[in-house]
Amino acid sequence: MRSSPLRLGLGLAFGLGLASSIASAQTAASHGAAHVLGMRAPDGDDDIAATFSAQLRLAARGAGYDVPDNSPAMEQEMAVTGCSSTGPDCLHMVAEDIHATKLIYGSITRIGRGRNSSLNVEISLWDEGSRREVHRVSRVLTRAQANSANDLREAATRALTEIAEHDVAAPANPANPALNTGPSFPALQVQQVIIDRPPPPRTPVLRYIGFGALGLGAAVGIVGIVEAVISAGQASSATESTPLSAGEYGAWARFQANVNYDRRQSASQVCDLASQNPSDDAAQVRSLCSSNSTAQSLALGLGIGGAVLAVAGAVLIVIDRPRAETPATPQPLPASARLNVSPLIGATNGMSLSYTF
Repeated sequence: MRSSPLRLGLGLAFGLGLASSIASAQTAASHGAAHVLGMRAPDGDDDIAATFSAQLRLAARGAGYDVPDNSPAMEQEMAVTGCSSTGPDCLHMVAEDIHATKLIYGSITRIGRGRNSSLNVEISLWDEGSRREVHRVSRVLTRAQANSANDLREAATRALTEIAEHDVAAPANPANPALNTGPSFPALQVQQVIIDRPPPPRTPVLRYIGFGALGLGAAVGIVGIVEAVISAGQASSATESTPLSAGEYGAWARFQANVNYDRRQSASQVCDLASQNPSDDAAQVRSLCSSNSTAQSLALGLGIGGAVLAVAGAVLIVIDRPRAETPATPQPLPASARLNVSPLIGATNGMSLSYTF
């Protein structure tokens, strides 16, 4: 029995149609399952949000997503999970709550005030496998477009078409190797960059030591000056004393009246004579001479030591003086930097220190 050409043509047409249907079904499911959550309407446009959510579900199926019919509203899921905003943590909890691999969600907010104000529509795709927002679409609709079913259908279709174009294989997720089913990408070439940092500024250690030595020298010099004042005060009190004065100064006056009545001998000679005399006045004179000698020795030693420390400190300060950053041409020491030490000898002994930078 022979097959007629008509039957053969019908069979071929049926086979091509079946193959085309299978290919279309495979294409429609190429992006996998996605929950289209009910749109948020913070400004109270709930009717428009509900209508647009229905159009989004139809557009998502047409763009190749497998969309369930029982997806909840975004506001409901935010209340269940306790979220206050649609941040990454919130979207992750929502996806876990409804067992979704992808979320299509968004909001409708007013631009300006009034019932006739325009509306801003934002639609986003969240991929739970890579924990990222894949793409976001933003559209502005007039109030007339928002109240038109055809305009809402067209806006939803364009938005889902754009989202589907960006919904490619997500990059590998190191936290969950089971999700690494997408194509592999070449590793990034990392170039090591070495930053040449300038050396840290030099610490002027000698300068610090110099300031310390200069301060210590000044303190020691002050103590020496005090001792010199004490010695000069003892000499002045002994000179002005009378035989009726009390203590060592009266003994000095009486002893000097006996051995140096014409005042031809110096004070040190009177002290030498007292060292050879066994009288009580001579003993007190020896004590006064010893105290004055000690004060003079301290004044001289401390004065010289303070001057040496001050000079050494000043030299260190000058040597370690800050200079401009010109290594090739080092700055010479200024000729005006000098330390002047001037001793004061007379009725009151001491010294004068002056340092010029």
